[in-house]
Amino acid sequence: MSFKLSYYNEYKSYLSHLHTMVRGVTVDEEGVKAAYEKVRDDNDDTTYALLTYSEDNTSIRVEKTGADYSEVVEVLNNESGSGLRAYCFLRVTTGDEMSVRSKFALITWIGPDVPPLKKAKVSTEKGLVKKVVENFSCEIQASDIEDVTLDKIVNEAKRCGGANYGVGK
Repeated sequence: MSFKLSYYNEYKSYLSHLHTMVRGVTVDEEGVKAAYEKVRDDNDDTTYALLTYSEDNTSIRVEKTGADYSEVVEVLNNESGSGLRAYCFLRVTTGDEMSVRSKFALITWIGPDVPPLKKAKVSTEKGLVKKVVENFSCEIQASDIEDVTLDKIVNEAKRCGGANYGVGK
């Protein structure tokens, strides 16, 4: 039994290594983790971290952080946004009269002009991002700017969050 488990672990490690070599994309884990922690910190005004690919498409790094999500929408909606692949970790406030809480969303943006091969790679490269950006209540994948409005994201976070009782008014 231990031989089979050992063989399986070696095989799994080999596939993981091979998968990384084929992709050739890395995540700036230190920078992304720092931005992620700022967004999660209730004592920090930072509500988003926008992650994009480097010019040579070999790494995913923090493009910008901030407190105004409309800045993200502006980046995604401009001319270069249509060919952009990006990830956004966002803190939104939800709740009712009885409690207010922070919820987190991971948004994957694939611009409408992204070539098919790059679109396909996002599905596996997102896994690298998720190793650093671990905790979020909802995940949204979009290529239409209408799908990433703050209202839609807040509604999705509420839907994913479960109970939302209120006082019945």
